[in-house]
Amino acid sequence: MQAELVVTLCLLEKFFPPSFFDIMIHLTVHLTREVKLCGPVCSRWMYPFERCIKVIKGHVRNRNKPEGCIAEETIAKETIEFFSEYHKSMETIGIPPDKHETYENEEGKPLSAGKSSEVSAELFQKAHLYVIQNTDEIVPYIERHKQVLKTENPGKRIAFLENEHSKSFAKWLREEVERELAIDKESVSETVRWISYGPRATVVKYDAYNINGYTFRTKCHDGKVYQNSGVSVEAIDLHISKEVATTRQAYYYGVLQEIWVLDYRFRQIPLFKCDWVNHKSGGVKRDKLGYTLVDLNNLGHKVDPFVLASQALQVFYVKDPVDKKLSIVFKTPPKNYKDTYDEVDEEFSTVIHHRNDNVLPLVDRRDLANESRDDYYRKDCGGVVIRKSK
Repeated sequence: MQAELVVTLCLLEKFFPPSFFDIMIHLTVHLTREVKLCGPVCSRWMYPFERCIKVIKGHVRNRNKPEGCIAEETIAKETIEFFSEYHKSMETIGIPPDKHETYENEEGKPLSAGKSSEVSAELFQKAHLYVIQNTDEIVPYIERHKQVLKTENPGKRIAFLENEHSKSFAKWLREEVERELAIDKESVSETVRWISYGPRATVVKYDAYNINGYTFRTKCHDGKVYQNSGVSVEAIDLHISKEVATTRQAYYYGVLQEIWVLDYRFRQIPLFKCDWVNHKSGGVKRDKLGYTLVDLNNLGHKVDPFVLASQALQVFYVKDPVDKKLSIVFKTPPKNYKDTYDEVDEEFSTVIHHRNDNVLPLVDRRDLANESRDDYYRKDCGGVVIRKSK
C-alpha cells in the first residue's frame, strides 16, 4: 500500500499543478506508517477530544482570564458529579441516570415485559444443568460425582464418564444435598440448597435485557439501524484424544434467539438461548489481516444452546465484502466501561497482529521512533535558504 501511494502521487504530479498538493494530499504518504505506530483509526480518532475542547471553550466567560474560567467551571462540575455519585439516593438535575449501571445482584435488568412460557422438558433440563455446572459452589460436588462414576465404572473411557456425568449429575446432586441436610442443615449453603432443588417449572421469557453494560435483544426484535443480538462467550473446551483429556480456552460466536429467566426462589438467573456457529466444520475462520470471520448459516453445538447472561459479551457482525457468506466479527465495548490509566497502559502498550493463527508483535515503537528520517526528504532538488532581512 505504501508503494502504491507513492506511485499514485507521482502520477498525479503529471496532471495537477503544484498548488493541488497541499498538506492533505501529502498526508496519504504517512498513513501506512501511522497505522503501524498507532493501530486502526477507530481506536484513536480525535472527535471525542474536539467535542471536549468545544465544551471547555464554553466555560470561558471572561476572555481576560480564560484559564481561571476553565478551572472554576471544571471544579464546580466535578463537585456536582462527585456528590451525585456519592449520594446514590440523590436525584440530580440535568444529569441523566446511567442506563447501563452495574446492579448489585449482577443479574441485570429486563427491558421488556416478561411472558411466562411452557418449554420442553429436554430444554428445561439443559438450562438447569448449565446453571448447576457454572455455579462456583457446586464445583466440589462435580468433582465428587466424577470420582463416584469412575469408581462405579472401572475401565470405562473418559468420554463415557463425561457423558454419564451430564446425564445423571442433576439428579445425583439433589439426592446428595438432601442426604447432607438430613445430617446437618448448616453444612449446606443456601445457594447449593435451592439450585440443587431446581427452578420453578415456568420459564419467563424477555425480548430485551440489560446486563454487563450491554443491551441485548433477541434476533426477531433487532431493528434496521442497530444490532444487539450478536453474542460471544469465552469458554473452556474439553478435548479427549487417546484417553487424554485436555482443556483450552476458545471464543464462541452466535445469535441470541431467546432470553430465559429461571426462578430458583431465592434468586432469578437469566440465560441466553443462542444459535452458535460451528467451530469444527469451518464456521469460524481468521484471515491474514487478523479479522475473525464467521458463517452464521453454519450452525452447531445444538446440544448446548444456553449461556449465562453474566458470561455473554456483545459482538457486531458485518458482511464480508469479499465473501458474502461470511461476516466479520467486531467486539463492542460495554456502555458502563470505566477507564483507568492502568487499563489503558496494559491494553495499548502491546499491539498484536494475528497471522496464520500465530500472535506476532506488530511493530516495535522504539525502532520506529529512532529510525532515520532521510527517506522522507527529497534529494533531487536543492533547497532555498530564507533569512530574515536586517
